[in-house]
This record gives sequence, structure tokens and C-alpha cells, in this order.
Amino acid sequence: MALKPWYKVATPREDLREGRPLDASEFAVHLDDVRLGRAPQDYTDPARFFERTYLTKGLTDFAAETIRRLSGIRTETSAVFNLTTQFGGGKTHALALVYHLAQGGPQAHTWSGVDRILQQAGLRAIPKDARTAVFVGMQFDSVRGRGGDDGTPLRRTPWGEIAWQLGGEESFRHVAEHDREFVEPKGDVIRAFLPQDRPCLILMDEIINYVSTYRCLLYTSDAADDLLCVDLGGRRII
Repeated sequence: MALKPWYKVATPREDLREGRPLDASEFAVHLDDVRLGRAPQDYTDPARFFERTYLTKGLTDFAAETIRRLSGIRTETSAVFNLTTQFGGGKTHALALVYHLAQGGPQAHTWSGVDRILQQAGLRAIPKDARTAVFVGMQFDSVRGRGGDDGTPLRRTPWGEIAWQLGGEESFRHVAEHDREFVEPKGDVIRAFLPQDRPCLILMDEIINYVSTYRCLLYTSDAADDLLCVDLGGRRII
């Protein structure tokens, strides 16, 4: 029996089929761009993202433990994950993966490889209605802030931006004064701005870059330690 041509067995990417030069920027995506739909389609389209992602054991375990925690399971799960790799080690890709799972909920069941993640997690379904917040230290400018001129409140701190993404005006009002004064909120305030009726996924990337830029303000208010070591009190939060 004649062998099939290789291009009928493994379909090349569009850029190869169409003779387009490789755009290296596609492999240095920011998580904020994924959230806002500004990243390449390979990252913003979750079905396409999972189709092109090889689920290593590390990625599968990480995703499985995340959705277990979001489902309210506290045994053999962590509330906080610290991802540490060398540059280009796949941290942002891993964060994008769990972001799409949390955002997709039950719709994620149709994506490639999600059945393996569910099997590893011992679950039948991806939890629905999870709230997500994304903070990327290289993207967020605390001098200019975000909002203020678009009908949303001005946010100048990580906690202000996270609260706004999780619960809009209702959550942000709990940290509005902290945001203005650049003083980090403590446990009682953090619990107050978190939605009470659903799980939350908070994804933070490039934190060292942010702390390095604003170290004078952060160290003056002792916020740096709290920013890097947030106690989430065993709540259903990653």
C-alpha cells in the first residue's frame, strides 16, 4: 500500500501553507492581550488554542488541580500556585490555558484534551460562572492607571484592577481608598471585594517587573511582600 504524502498526514500551519514569513511576536503573547482579544487567534480562540497545545503531564496536572479547586474541592489542591521557569518556559501559556478553562466552563468540554484534564481531576464537568482577573506587571502602568476617562473608575494599583475585573463597581468600592492612597488591602478587605457566590481565578504575570518599577512606592507601604505572598484564606480562589 502506498504511503500518503506527509502533507496529508500532518497539515502545516497557515503561515507555511500560505508562504507567509514567521511572526516571532506570536510566541511572546501577554495574558492581558488574551483577555482583551488583542492576541493572535491561536491564543484568543480557545478551541484553536487547545488544538495546538500539547498537554504535557505538568500542564495536565496544573489544569486539573486548578479546576478541582474552582469546583470547591480543597483536598489535594492548592489555593495559590507559584510558576517558576526560565524565560520562555511556558508560564504565560499555562496561565492562558487555565484562563480559557475558567472562562469557557461547560463549553470547554468540546476542546481538544479537556477530557484528559477532567479525568485527571476526577470531575465530570468544568465549573461554570467562575470570575477571572488578570494582572500583567509589564502592561499595567500605575502612574497613568487604567480607566477614569472611559466611564470606569481610575485604577492605579494591582488590587484595584483585580477588584474591578472580579466584580466591577461593587467590588472596587471596597478598595477605592486603598487604590487612591497606594496602600495594600488586608485580609478583611480582600474577602469583602471577592464575589461571594462563585469561585474566582486570579492570574498574575510579570510581578517582579512591576515591583522593580514601583519599588519605591511599594516598599514605602510594605506592599511588596503582600503583593507576592497573598493569603487567600482557603477560599475557592487560585
